[in-house]
Amino acid sequence: MNKITALHSGTYYNLVSLFKEPFAKYFHKCVYLPELKKSDLDDCDILLVTDSLVVRHLQKNKELFKEFLKSSRTLVIGGRNEPQLWLEGIEYKELPFNFWWWLDKEHNDIDITPDDTNHELFKYIDFKDLIWHFHGGYKKLNGAKSAIKSKLDESVSVYQECSFGGGNLILTSLDPFFHHGCFFMPNASKFGAGLLERLMGLKV
Repeated sequence: MNKITALHSGTYYNLVSLFKEPFAKYFHKCVYLPELKKSDLDDCDILLVTDSLVVRHLQKNKELFKEFLKSSRTLVIGGRNEPQLWLEGIEYKELPFNFWWWLDKEHNDIDITPDDTNHELFKYIDFKDLIWHFHGGYKKLNGAKSAIKSKLDESVSVYQECSFGGGNLILTSLDPFFHHGCFFMPNASKFGAGLLERLMGLKV
């Protein structure tokens, strides 16, 4: 089983998601981002950049993330972390979004759809359990296996996995750990559980 190290900013939603069950059992180590050191990553297989961290601290550690990928390991980036500012080659795409789409009688639908129904992610969670909302998306990377795409721009992925920088990258604009820690949006908790189960068994 993989050893997962998770980064956090010490916020209430981080503490609930990372240090309390049902998710705490998945983490080999949880590290406070402002105090991150290279040695913190020596014994981990997967580094999870949880949702909504402080971007200036991520920027400060961009060389560390680059070296982590070069070591043939897996970097997972959650939503609202602006990786385009600290990881070269990432292109963020803003997408229009109706946060109350399920109450809208004229447009009672969400503007994302499965990109590949055979994607490994869907062995752990159904697409219907990934639907609450999203925060933009990212241009599909070369060779990426995209599980979820935008209906408005099919070149934009909401969840993708690919070889990147000498290692593996999992990139999503969904933010399940933020919502789970805020006790807001039950589907987010389902996605968090499915994602962590996938990471535990991922071949790295």
